[in-house]
Amino acid sequence: MKACILLLLAFWAQVVLAQTPAGSLITFRQLPPDGLLLDSGWKYQAGHNLAWARPEFDDHHWPTITPTHSVYQLPQLANTGWLRLHFRVAPALRQQALALRVYQYAASEIYFNGQLVRRYGKLNGPPAQVQPYWPNGEPIELTLSEQPEQVLAVHYAQWPNFRRFSDFFVPVFFQAHLDGLRQVVDFNQREATYKTSDMLLFGLFLLLSTLHLAFFIYNPAQRANLYFTLYTLAVATSFCCTGFLDEVQRSDVRLGLDILSYVALQTGGVLAVHALYCLFSVRRTAVYYGLWLVNGLSLALLTYGHGLSWYPTVAFMVLVSAEQLRLTVGAMQQTRRAVGIIAVGFAIALVLLVLFGFLARFHQPVLQMELLSVPVHTLLTFPAFLSPVLAISLFLARQFALDSRLLKIKLNQVRLLSEQTLTQQREKQVLLAQQNEMLEQQVQQRTAALQRTLLHLQTTQDQLVQSEKMASLGELTAGIAHEIQNPLNFVNNFADVAVELLLELKEGPVQALPAPDKEYAHELAGELAQTLEKIQTHGHRADAIVRGMLEHSRAGTGQRELTNLNALCDEYLHLAYHGLRAKDPTFSATLTTDFEHNMGVIELVPQDIGRVLLNLFNNAFYAVQMRKQQETKEYRPEVRVKTRRTANTVEVVVRDNGTGIPASVVEKIYQPFFTTKPAGEGTGLGLSLSYDIITKIHRGTLRVDTKEGQYTKFTVSLPVGQSSEVPAEHSIR
Repeated sequence: MKACILLLLAFWAQVVLAQTPAGSLITFRQLPPDGLLLDSGWKYQAGHNLAWARPEFDDHHWPTITPTHSVYQLPQLANTGWLRLHFRVAPALRQQALALRVYQYAASEIYFNGQLVRRYGKLNGPPAQVQPYWPNGEPIELTLSEQPEQVLAVHYAQWPNFRRFSDFFVPVFFQAHLDGLRQVVDFNQREATYKTSDMLLFGLFLLLSTLHLAFFIYNPAQRANLYFTLYTLAVATSFCCTGFLDEVQRSDVRLGLDILSYVALQTGGVLAVHALYCLFSVRRTAVYYGLWLVNGLSLALLTYGHGLSWYPTVAFMVLVSAEQLRLTVGAMQQTRRAVGIIAVGFAIALVLLVLFGFLARFHQPVLQMELLSVPVHTLLTFPAFLSPVLAISLFLARQFALDSRLLKIKLNQVRLLSEQTLTQQREKQVLLAQQNEMLEQQVQQRTAALQRTLLHLQTTQDQLVQSEKMASLGELTAGIAHEIQNPLNFVNNFADVAVELLLELKEGPVQALPAPDKEYAHELAGELAQTLEKIQTHGHRADAIVRGMLEHSRAGTGQRELTNLNALCDEYLHLAYHGLRAKDPTFSATLTTDFEHNMGVIELVPQDIGRVLLNLFNNAFYAVQMRKQQETKEYRPEVRVKTRRTANTVEVVVRDNGTGIPASVVEKIYQPFFTTKPAGEGTGLGLSLSYDIITKIHRGTLRVDTKEGQYTKFTVSLPVGQSSEVPAEHSIR
């Protein structure tokens, strides 16, 4: 009976107590998924005695302290002193590689079992000369002693000015985490995710500020663009400070950047309100000046008020969004054009900010949860900041385009009126010189000529408008692709560097580990290598998509030339075939051509049509290659190309006996970035680009007829010898 009771007590002690206090001693038995926060069991004593770093020093008479509180909550802290923590590590935990991560608003020296393992900042000298240091969770490898008891000692020195600021900007005095290798890797991945989102927002807002500045330079009378430039530049400054915050090791400089980011963010919100006042021609009232006053008050509370967290900023941004929404609704009531775009953007921002404030007040843990590896607070704040500025930019871009088009129409009207005036003067002179019968004939002839000229001018105008739209879209796409290219290059480069560092780790420190640890470290290193390989694969995949976006943006810029369409088809057919055979020498297919003998020459853009034909031929060869790999030797790959000419059109038919296109996706094949090929083998831009070239540039049609598992046939139809006002269309059968 006694033996059963002892066994039950032992089981209860092992399951219930993850950290078992024995006097002032803590035992760590396992590592939680997020690591161990060392927030209890600490002893504190003021002074400079370096002997207090020794593990055998008796500190039982020292008072206890919780260093994870802010300096405002620790009035007993002297300018310099020591923190000591005694703990034990269970045998199972000793088999793992342990690391210490430190966060602090002070300068410190970290001792583990009497050995100095890190020095952060400058401790010596008067308090005003102390240089605090922000380690940002830099992992410190811990080597456990053979003794069961481990001692962590921290010699610190305070920077007195930290006590002036709120616990929002100075949330902790000293915080230490005990982690394993997996926790360190997870922490680094989360930090990379946060920094990437901040840098993307910084680049996007900087790009938008440049766009609005260009609008203002083009039309200085619209001063709203100037204030939108200042607004987006302020928000870009905020996200720039946030993105580089953890790269600054001096805690005092880091504090200044942190405060600057919130000052820029809130001031940018008031500048956005000012821009709306200018845009909608609304007289500034007491509400506007009250926002400036509330801005200063909320920044003061955020910077110097204790226990308020980020509530002042959230409350202020809700007020700003409400005022922006009020101005937009007022403009909608005045029937202004497309103001609903701005209203939707501000409404989304207001709803997300209110939801963020509610969760921050009543459900704080929900904000730290992750969806698709992204924290909930990022999913709320990212679109909350982005939706208003995108809505404003779309509104101003639309207004700019409409004004430009209206100006062109008026100029054409003036020119037409001038031509008509001159014609009328000439007609009057003819009336004085000729008889009535000759006058009627001339009037009829000139009227017919004017109608033909008017039709020609209307056609030319439509083509110019379409070309301008395509050029503007191409410039915007190229600009966004270039902005994405820079952080994408960083991802690929850092993945390569991480692979090299992993190899050095396997060839260096891992070799010195004991055999069980070495095997486990090799397993972890192998998993990390696979993860980095996936990062490299998907990074190159994203790079290919960006290049495809740049290629897409360059479509439709060539000049029309008289071209032999049969020769063009034959050239690109063999080019695609030999290109595939260069990659796979075992591949072969039958090429069947049926060209129209009386085709002649066609006026088209040869580079663009060649790009379309190359895309269609590549897809055809890919389809027959895939079917060849799936079926028996009786299957014979074949690609047929046929050209036909009628009175008004020419047709190019490309047919293959490959895998065909599934009926479930055939409606999506012309959508940008949609592809049925595996990752890395297609960008999803080939058919989208071909469709734009055929329908928008050449005013033709692109049709597809397919049956899954049997064949696919694409038909390109181009108008010949008629007006270019053929409606753009595509059909799928």
